[in-house]
Amino acid sequence: MSRRPKLPLMLPLLLLAASTLLLSGCFTGKRPSFSTEKFELGTPTGDPAIDAVLARLDAATSSPPTFSATYDIFTKFGMAHHPTTVTVSGSRRVVHVDDVRYTQGPSQDQTCRASACSTGIDPAAISNTQVTIDFYAADAAKRLRLDATAKIGPTVASTKTIAGQPASCVDVKQADNTATYCVLANGVLAELDDADVSVTMQSYSANVDETALD
Repeated sequence: MSRRPKLPLMLPLLLLAASTLLLSGCFTGKRPSFSTEKFELGTPTGDPAIDAVLARLDAATSSPPTFSATYDIFTKFGMAHHPTTVTVSGSRRVVHVDDVRYTQGPSQDQTCRASACSTGIDPAAISNTQVTIDFYAADAAKRLRLDATAKIGPTVASTKTIAGQPASCVDVKQADNTATYCVLANGVLAELDDADVSVTMQSYSANVDETALD
């Protein structure tokens, strides 16, 4: 004659089966995911003042204009200024930040610090500045879209003259500061001031010295 296990012996088995079923549901169920779609090129925010600036930044990202500009990049953490030059012509560009020179072209990309050069673009070479080599268009657009998700009040649109050029601007109120973005008509960043950095265009020219891209 068979005997039934006593309850104290069956209880651990029941608990084990229940926990296995629960874990199984966790692993096979739909997993949460983080969407970055709202930060992609061409994605509007729904705020007319922000989207007007974003449209210009996106245009300069997808179809880079020919220009040469100098900037003062001020990193607020560390209180450091970084003189910067950007030269763009077609598929070629040179971005010079402090003693780091990035060269991009159809044949080769290169990162040089003083006289030491390496193949490819090394973002870490200017990580201390809190910006990337795309700060003047694509990176500014990403920052603005991020600030748009955290705005706590109405945005303010305005116009300025920066480096002798007319610029369209938007102020985005944040919890701890007001972020300002200004762009030229061709989408090149003229000014950015947020909690991390202040970027100010010092000079601008639509004419490019081709030898500067060599």
